[in-house]
Amino acid sequence: MDFNLILPYPVWFIVLCLVLGIVYATILYRNETRFSAPSWLQPALFFLRFLAVSLIAFLLLNPLLKQIEEEIKKPIVVLARDISGSIFTGMSEQERNMLDEGLNTLKKSVSDKYDVKEIAFGSEVVQGDSDSTYRHSTNIAKALQYISDNYGDQNLGAVIMTTDGIYNEGANPLYSNAGFKAPVYTIALGDTMPKKDLSIQNIFHNRIVYLGDRFSVQIDISAFNCSASSTKLTVEQVGTSGTKLLYDENINITGTDFFTTRNVILDANATGIVRYRVRLTAVSNEAITANNARDFFVEVLDARQKILIYANAPHPDISGLKQIILENKNYEVLTAFASDTPPDFSVFNLVIFHNLPSDKYEITSVVQNLRRKEIPSIFVVGAQTSTEKFNRVQNVIQIKGSSSNTEEIQGDINPLFSQFTTSETLKSRLRTFPPLITPFGEYSALGGTNVFIYQTIKKIKTNYPLIAFNEESGVRTAVICGEGIWKWRVFDYLQNSNYDLISEIVNKSIQLVSVKSDKRKFRVSTSRNIYRDNDNIVFDAQLYNDAFELVNDSDVLLTVKNESGAEYKYNFSRTQNYYTLNAGLFQEGSYNYTASTSLGGKQYTAQGKFIVESVRLEQYDLTARHALLHSLSEKYGGRLFYPAQTDQLIKLLIEEKPLKAVMYQSTTTRPLLNLKWLFFLITGLLFAEWFMRRYAGSY
Repeated sequence: MDFNLILPYPVWFIVLCLVLGIVYATILYRNETRFSAPSWLQPALFFLRFLAVSLIAFLLLNPLLKQIEEEIKKPIVVLARDISGSIFTGMSEQERNMLDEGLNTLKKSVSDKYDVKEIAFGSEVVQGDSDSTYRHSTNIAKALQYISDNYGDQNLGAVIMTTDGIYNEGANPLYSNAGFKAPVYTIALGDTMPKKDLSIQNIFHNRIVYLGDRFSVQIDISAFNCSASSTKLTVEQVGTSGTKLLYDENINITGTDFFTTRNVILDANATGIVRYRVRLTAVSNEAITANNARDFFVEVLDARQKILIYANAPHPDISGLKQIILENKNYEVLTAFASDTPPDFSVFNLVIFHNLPSDKYEITSVVQNLRRKEIPSIFVVGAQTSTEKFNRVQNVIQIKGSSSNTEEIQGDINPLFSQFTTSETLKSRLRTFPPLITPFGEYSALGGTNVFIYQTIKKIKTNYPLIAFNEESGVRTAVICGEGIWKWRVFDYLQNSNYDLISEIVNKSIQLVSVKSDKRKFRVSTSRNIYRDNDNIVFDAQLYNDAFELVNDSDVLLTVKNESGAEYKYNFSRTQNYYTLNAGLFQEGSYNYTASTSLGGKQYTAQGKFIVESVRLEQYDLTARHALLHSLSEKYGGRLFYPAQTDQLIKLLIEEKPLKAVMYQSTTTRPLLNLKWLFFLITGLLFAEWFMRRYAGSY
């Protein structure tokens, strides 16, 4: 550590400080005759006063103290170990022990010169030499990115990666954008010789189907070194009462590297989350049979929500709205016109009125019937809408004006709207959408109305609602003030090559209007119904008091039960005004959960179900990719080694290509006046002078 003194004035100012000290001490002690003490006392007092005054004068010059610190940091060597399932399946216990011994020797040999950091990776990256549960898949690119993010800006000297080169998640590691420049030394594990194996490579299927539908399942089958053999493909439905055979087929395997695809059509004849199992019978002397069976899950819904578009007359909006809504598989859309025979409105979950009521068609009785049956509705107001009749049939907005005149309007999202979230892209681009056509007049929101989008007229923002929502007696109603939504859809595609923004507006509005009010005071849910066995199961819970305010004063307990009846108990954590729980990883299977709590002396329970499906990616390919590891090492300026060559790697790191330490220098500048010890020094000088004067009989 070095110190330098910086003076903002010329150096000869120090001489002035010394002169000032001498002059001051001389004036004070030149003619002093009151001392009867020894002869050395007066010169000592003179010196003390001279030193104190000179120091004070020097400090008034505001000198600065520059402190330079130097720190030498060892080069960092990151040891990244692949702990995925293919490593443990493809290596014997003896081979794993030999690898561990070699790596321990390597760490001990280089730890004196280098700072060794250990990470382990599979589907995720964890710090340390972890024997974690992240073995379901391998993501080498994520491991490289982790090293770049955590050590790339430090003195990273080298990366040592032990892996078999098999990656089944993430990007190809050769094309990863890891930003470090250190060499990557790979220790190649596993066997590059393909084994005799029959496997189900992939299963492609719909995640959601509807009761009574038929859906296709694509099964990709591969076999290596199984020529002249045969296997039997079966598809079964797995339930609590056993399995039911749905499909079977004998498959003859021809060729050394065999691949085939089968498309199986299944019937969705049971609601809920249905479990299916695909099996292949093993061939003789097959190396791995765990990948001969695979389960998949399909959520079967009992019915789609039916939406009716009821229009005054044909209009491009009708087709546009229908195509937007049908992007969501949960909806089924029918269209009808007021001139036709009225449909049975009671069978629909939502009715969209386009340009109704009009001067020609009255819909008051239709709307009243919908409200009695608690069926929500959406009104699209246009040039053919009768504003007088419209004001009478809904409770969202009122229009003062004539239907004979129209106006062009654009939209601007209300920043205070909170009934659902909107993307930043929609907020910024909505104002560029082409104008809609709406009746000319003054628009006002009625009590209880929530305005989603306001009207912009000739680039002037107004408080007139364009899209707004209201609820009365549990029935929700929405109003869209303007026809020409089809133009928004075309514009969205021309600008973005998709319909995402207009779909966001329409589908979120439909979802808000059609969703049933949930009056339960205690609710528990998971983020989805089907998880993979490398996903954490996360629960959320909400508890409401009598005023339907969120509270979290009470404890919430959760019991999860698997198919065999084993129970797992948890306590929720409080977060803000609700509850959350990360229950961690679960094995493959079907689980039921029950949550319980109490509030105000009343007990509340909530139940649900989720499914965990196995990934098993590590079982479908056990052929090591040493060529990939060689290319990876070359890309980063390293070399490929084998487990028996760790001594060569040690020699390379210590003798052949030793890594250089880096000296870090930091400079700190601060006023000398801030040093507290100078205050005590000056105080000590003045006190010593005072004490000696008093002791000698002066005052």
